[in-house]
Amino acid sequence: MKRVRPIVIKIGETRVNREGMMQMLQALGVSEPGQARFKSMADTGETVMELAGRMCYQSFEIGLNPNVTKIREDSKEYFANLAKKGDGSVMEHGVLSWAFLYCSRVMTHELVRHRAGVAISQESLRYVRLRDVKLWLPDELTEDQKAQMEHAVEQTEEAYRRLDASIPWDTLPMDAKKRLTSAMRRILPDGLATHVVWSANHRALRWIIEMRTDPAAEVEIRHVFDQVAQICVRDHPMIYGDFVRTELPDGTGCWKPTLRSKV
Repeated sequence: MKRVRPIVIKIGETRVNREGMMQMLQALGVSEPGQARFKSMADTGETVMELAGRMCYQSFEIGLNPNVTKIREDSKEYFANLAKKGDGSVMEHGVLSWAFLYCSRVMTHELVRHRAGVAISQESLRYVRLRDVKLWLPDELTEDQKAQMEHAVEQTEEAYRRLDASIPWDTLPMDAKKRLTSAMRRILPDGLATHVVWSANHRALRWIIEMRTDPAAEVEIRHVFDQVAQICVRDHPMIYGDFVRTELPDGTGCWKPTLRSKV
């Protein structure tokens, strides 16, 4: 048995198609000065979201919509107003993709409860036959408790290894390997480390960060989403800049927004 810790890596995000953005602005009749503001913006999901939100009210510039007599030209103010009003649907246009590595099936069972606005691809233990058992043990356990849990897992791993050694894997077709691999995983603990790629739009992420870093949340998912929140605040301050972190006794952070958007 090997001890591991969950690793959080942002692996992708929504990007702007700059040529398409300019085609859209021109087709909507936005003037060259109005287009210039968007030309200077970053090729990020925030720009896609702002384009979508401004399209709803034709608020790209004064004069495009006769009903609009003033606009928020600063993007930071624009997104703060969206969050304050609860216009969360605009935030669904931007998506972040994450690799959560060496997290347990305990954590992923909690994660899949969040379905709206997310996509999940998890390591398949029907196909993947394990070389070793990896496990993360919460820091809040005493050393004696950790030792007892390790012992229990090592006994299970020994039984798994004996079963694995009794099977002539090299002589079996893939379908038979898959069936046996699937059957054998049933004796392994829920705490077994696994990998998952998880994508979520910004509206869902704001909500999940708040819920899963709450002190009442399960310790491992709190550990994971504390890391997610730190990356979101660092990389996307216009969307997450209103989140405030309070450190908890176990070293994880509880994140709460000061501008609460509706879900």
